[in-house]
Amino acid sequence: MAGSAVPLPFVNVLTPAVPAGQPIPAVLIHGWASGSVYWEPLANKLLDAGREVWILDLPGYHPGESLPPDFEWTLDSAAASVAAALDDRASGPVHMVGHSMGGSVSLTLAAARPGLVASLTLVGMAPVPQNQGFKEVLRTQLDQGFFDAGTVVQLMNAWYGELAAADMARLSTGFDTPFRILSASAVAAMTGVEPSAPGRVRAPLLVIAGTGDRVRPIEQMRAFVAASPGRRLAAIRGAGHNVHWEQPEHCAEALLEFWETSWPPPA
Repeated sequence: MAGSAVPLPFVNVLTPAVPAGQPIPAVLIHGWASGSVYWEPLANKLLDAGREVWILDLPGYHPGESLPPDFEWTLDSAAASVAAALDDRASGPVHMVGHSMGGSVSLTLAAARPGLVASLTLVGMAPVPQNQGFKEVLRTQLDQGFFDAGTVVQLMNAWYGELAAADMARLSTGFDTPFRILSASAVAAMTGVEPSAPGRVRAPLLVIAGTGDRVRPIEQMRAFVAASPGRRLAAIRGAGHNVHWEQPEHCAEALLEFWETSWPPPA
């Protein structure tokens, strides 16, 4: 895993009131132009089930964070930064859960550092070509040097569907991330994972997908899962790209069943 690591200033460790006796934490990695807030509904469901949850902000995404001027934002460098945070805090492998671009970061980490990953869950993500319309919208904004308000609303509606004004305000704060970080991480997201990475993942792998996802169609998810017997799919009917926000209970059910049946691995 090439790429320099930077310390992650935000690692929110949430401990359940009544632990379920499963010490492996679930580490939630957000997607592009997003942040920790959209994990709250799912995190609460996992805490209710007795699971410890760690929520990380990727490099440059935490408000007020200053990255070294020579830091190059790539999937490799983001994954190396997450790995360094886990090396500092984790006593063993963790359950990685990455949404969209965060899934690409998590998959990159799982391929390079298998000892850190007990299981890998990709939410709204599979390493397949992205929606061309979405990529063109991003390229237009990158070329003009900022994300205009109309495009932010367009993207948010594609990801979430209709949102109440208060939710739109809370969930769109990822676009307040400095443009240097947004643009570099957008390029990383569009470029995608190194082609050999999925085949190098040794951990059990689950894809959680909304059947109404407009960014990653369910057919692409099914094809990726079908390509390897070590992969599973949980298709959440009627949900879109941010399935963990829309249907956190169903996502939590899929995760808990996956963890309970895949870890510890068979002897």
